[in-house]
Amino acid sequence: MIFGNFRSSEYGLIIGSFSYNGESEDDIGMNISTIEEFIGHNPVPAYLGQKYTEKLKLQITLIKNPCIFNDNLYLNEKDCRTILRALTGIKGYRWLKLITQESDEDLWYKARINNVSYKRINGHTVGIVLDAECDSCFAWSSEYNITINAKTGHPFNIYNNSDDLNNYVYPIVSILSSSAGNLSITNISDNNWISEIKNINSKEKITIDSKRQIISSSLNRELLLENFNLGWFRLVPDKNEYISNMDVTISMKYRVPRKVGIIE
Repeated sequence: MIFGNFRSSEYGLIIGSFSYNGESEDDIGMNISTIEEFIGHNPVPAYLGQKYTEKLKLQITLIKNPCIFNDNLYLNEKDCRTILRALTGIKGYRWLKLITQESDEDLWYKARINNVSYKRINGHTVGIVLDAECDSCFAWSSEYNITINAKTGHPFNIYNNSDDLNNYVYPIVSILSSSAGNLSITNISDNNWISEIKNINSKEKITIDSKRQIISSSLNRELLLENFNLGWFRLVPDKNEYISNMDVTISMKYRVPRKVGIIE
């Protein structure tokens, strides 16, 4: 298990179970509630939309690796303190990964630990049980890093293979222009959504964090109010066809959601 800077292998720990018999039915957190309203005397309500109402939750039990410790599998006070210090000293969400023998994709979860308990046998502590909650009902892909040397008037494509077909993916975008001018980048696949930055300088690097809606310049100048049209970069599912009015180098960094539940 990897959780932030914590790696279970560095503590001689692996993920185990004391009660799993090979069968289970797991909730993957994709409960959806319908938003609708009865109008007038119509017995059939009008559909207004829907929303997710749950998040992924998981329980992880850490035990000593018997290949390392042989028969000395009890956790003493120092072991517990060291492990809990590392795991519970983190505020907010951190990236969590469960490394398995078989995996189709490098999956990550954004999680936080809500509760910790001990598993005891014959009065000895043999396992540390972690109750974790994810940021959503999704797992997440490893980070994509894409760089495009865009040429004026030549379309280029970026593919978003998100499992969430109803929402955008908001990347962190870096733009380096080879000349000065007013830059306009259009996502043709998103109803010609335009991201426009005026008065770009030659060799100026613009960084746009679309999810947090932060834009900055390597020249430390104000861009948000005077020079940017608030067309934050966003990726529709599947193909995104872009076109730029200037020669620029564009780098995008993002993760995409995965509808998979917890894979162990």
